[in-house]
Amino acid sequence: MHEESQRLMNLLRGEQIDRPPLWEPWFMMNDFMARRYGCKGVTGYLKMAQDLGHAAVAITSPDTQVLFLSPHDPTEAGAYYAGGLLGQVEQLRERPEPDYALQLDQIMAERQAARDAGRACWLVIGWCFDRVAASMGLENFAMACYDDPNFIHEAMQWVELRNQHAVEQIISKIMPDFVLYNGDCAYKTGPMINPQMIRTFCLEPTKKTVQMIRELEIPFAFHTDGKLDDIVPILLELDLCAVHGCEKQANDLGYLVDRFGSDIALCGNMDVVFLMHATPQQVREETRLMLQVGNPHGRFIAGCNTSPQDYLPEGNYIAFCEAIRDYKP
Repeated sequence: MHEESQRLMNLLRGEQIDRPPLWEPWFMMNDFMARRYGCKGVTGYLKMAQDLGHAAVAITSPDTQVLFLSPHDPTEAGAYYAGGLLGQVEQLRERPEPDYALQLDQIMAERQAARDAGRACWLVIGWCFDRVAASMGLENFAMACYDDPNFIHEAMQWVELRNQHAVEQIISKIMPDFVLYNGDCAYKTGPMINPQMIRTFCLEPTKKTVQMIRELEIPFAFHTDGKLDDIVPILLELDLCAVHGCEKQANDLGYLVDRFGSDIALCGNMDVVFLMHATPQQVREETRLMLQVGNPHGRFIAGCNTSPQDYLPEGNYIAFCEAIRDYKP
């Protein structure tokens, strides 16, 4: 395995490392990849990893078919929580199980390509909180937590049962280097609902999924935007190994490092809005500062706090990656 990938994997397994690796869970600069490398997808990721020092590449994630989104484009971030179609338990019981066998060959081929290139790879599964809140719309979801808690309990169980089937049918066969929970559950000011309610509805159904991944000896990371003070203790209860986001506009990275940096790997923190407007030299300086603040415990992973997309100046993103590559503690 390549040196950058090995450093990332050592960190996800709980070790301290000398300098942070670079990992982007939500890299979406597809036009950039097409222009710079002449391809997209896993092939583009692998070329970018070699060029810019990314420690891991994304492979296709299992389609568990758990989202009940409204007919407008579900990729529109502003509409994602605005209101889905889920409202009755019968909708869960009637939805057929996906055919995982149809997905396996493509994911296996991508996993093999990453292995042949010596790069770590990951895939994503959706956490029950994120999937149910998105499928209902956040306002409907929050009211149902009080008005219809039995339905929320069943919906959470249903999502995690689908995840557990994906572990059995896909993840245990593919054996990615690590898995990422897509778990958006926080705003810039705090959790979307009371953290104790998150525990009440999500912990028990989640524990089985986490256990299955852990029994495969695969590290299990977590993503959410927003303020992490009340979220990280929940992740520690679940024995997750890393949290991505550390959103700069919502968190003080130094505080997160002091409070949690010995217990869980912290990932992210570079603000994409800053990357959009800064000069390359300002990007290099800000990146070095982020690395200095994030890595006192040797458990920091460099990256953007959310998805870098094609609105970013290419030179700025390259300067960011080069500053991470050249960093010396």
